[in-house]
Amino acid sequence: MRDKNLVLLKHLKTLRLPAFLANYPRVATQCSETDCSYEEFLSILAEEEVNQRAERAIYRRIKAARFPLQKTLETFDFAAQPSIKKQQILQLTQCDFIEQNSNVIFLGPPGTGKTHLSIALGHVACIKGYRVYFDTAAGLINSLLEAKKQLLLSKKMKQLLRVDLVICDELGYIPFDRTGTDLLFQLVAARYERGSIIVTTNLPFSEWTRVFHDSATAAAVIDRIIHHSVIIQITGQSYRLAHKAAETTK
Repeated sequence: MRDKNLVLLKHLKTLRLPAFLANYPRVATQCSETDCSYEEFLSILAEEEVNQRAERAIYRRIKAARFPLQKTLETFDFAAQPSIKKQQILQLTQCDFIEQNSNVIFLGPPGTGKTHLSIALGHVACIKGYRVYFDTAAGLINSLLEAKKQLLLSKKMKQLLRVDLVICDELGYIPFDRTGTDLLFQLVAARYERGSIIVTTNLPFSEWTRVFHDSATAAAVIDRIIHHSVIIQITGQSYRLAHKAAETTK
């Protein structure tokens, strides 16, 4: 019997069934004590394998998304930002906007939770099986410029088009040259009605010419982003400043 068990464990390893391999002894013991059927025995092991593979897939998607921090909706203080409708954010966690190739735009001053919410929605999307790519606007433009320099722009664009959701954080915080913003426009145009984008920005639409240099390009970008979108306007004081002020008054 021992030899047969060793052969079975070897086969499970060869077939790359790590959950079967790890849980087989425990489940075998449990089933021998409860007198479960062969079907029940296999069903338990198969469920363990499926669950473990799902967890590994979620981990890989979260890692590939390159989130700078781990942020969730559970850790977001909605009470500190009453201009944000919690129910609207919770509705976005259904990820219908990704299925519809729509966009989400967070507009508001620095420190009001835009990045936190964008990461939290991206995290939920990863859990639900969507591929996500996160970067700041500066990082995204620099990666496109580098790809163009190395004659790999087409490949980079294809990579960004394959993901279900691109999160472009901090648009408007840093000025860019014309070449960089033109590349960002190309990405927005390529994803129009083909893939979702989340944008966080401190600039109202009327000031996007500060990013895209001329009114025609700014208008073209705005038109494509807001055509199918949810726009969330955030007002109020910076959470970080408010938190610091509260500490100093203690």
